[in-house]
Amino acid sequence: MSIAPAIMPIDFGVEVTRGFAGASPGSGEVACVTTPAGEAAQVVHCGPYDQMRGAHAVLHQWCAANKRRIGMHSLEICGDWSDDPVKLETTIQYLLL
Repeated sequence: MSIAPAIMPIDFGVEVTRGFAGASPGSGEVACVTTPAGEAAQVVHCGPYDQMRGAHAVLHQWCAANKRRIGMHSLEICGDWSDDPVKLETTIQYLLL
């Protein structure tokens, strides 16, 4: 079972509290983007990042079972860092069509 569409644009969201040294507006180095509004399927993965494939597979299985189509936007929102991989939490969201 393939869990990724052929092409999916990916944006990385971070909380920005100050400017970026050396990045000038319009340079392409840093860009503001807007997350599209709409209904999403979501799951929270707890554990090491290299084991998130299973959480993505669960979302795809849920969408198939509920006859929902995945759109072209997704998010992986990482929780607070921990040196203990078991304590890592990542919220995975797929925008639905």
